[in-house]
Amino acid sequence: MQQKIVITDLTQMPEGNEVCVVGISETGECIRPICAGGFQKKYLYAKNTVVIRPKARVGFDFVAAADIKPPHIEDRVSKPNSIISYGFCNDVEWEQILKNGSYNRAGDIFDGFLQDRKWVKPGAKTRSIATLSKATVINISLREEDGKLKYRLSFKDEAGNVFDYAVSDLTFRELCFKRIKKEGYPPLTLSDELKKSLKRADRIYLRLGLARPWVQPGLTEPRCYVQVTGIYSFPDYLQGRTFTDFLS
Repeated sequence: MQQKIVITDLTQMPEGNEVCVVGISETGECIRPICAGGFQKKYLYAKNTVVIRPKARVGFDFVAAADIKPPHIEDRVSKPNSIISYGFCNDVEWEQILKNGSYNRAGDIFDGFLQDRKWVKPGAKTRSIATLSKATVINISLREEDGKLKYRLSFKDEAGNVFDYAVSDLTFRELCFKRIKKEGYPPLTLSDELKKSLKRADRIYLRLGLARPWVQPGLTEPRCYVQVTGIYSFPDYLQGRTFTDFLS
């Protein structure tokens, strides 16, 4: 069945060519299109033009119910070759989509199942992703570890609770990768610039999502760790750019 969603999340998966895509339907349902072999970056394009990116209106054929395993209740099986572009939201529409159904407290997103402000147990009867509004950025950490960049964001919610999570937002990561790895920009300087830019914004919305179950070294039970899957500000700190603008 063809269904339109507005893309709210485009995140980097551990495998380099795989991404996670999430959107919100016209009825407010949060949907994560999944497909056999993972959602590949090549599926984001049509005729060499990016059609799947935040703010995009996209139609998908959802062919079957996924084997839904809470908390990832948004999963829907889709056909990558059936994707149709319906253009993009304007800024007013985009902010309204982010605001609708958003939460002011990060813990409320996961219905009380958030442990140590970091993770949710697999099988928890809650959602895996939603929007946090009225967030305040505290710090951005960009550092190299074993030759790879690590991206983290610390922030507080409206209640003053402080959180620190890895960032999987594809556009944010591509921006940082280009400036640091390709242009030789100092990580501390870039993190300060991005932090100042976000602090100047009137409003910030963060998409917070749970990763798939993972057993951290030293532990025996899997956990679903929270990540920042989307960073959006008004005015836009990206000035309308998306991940493709940082690939050259």
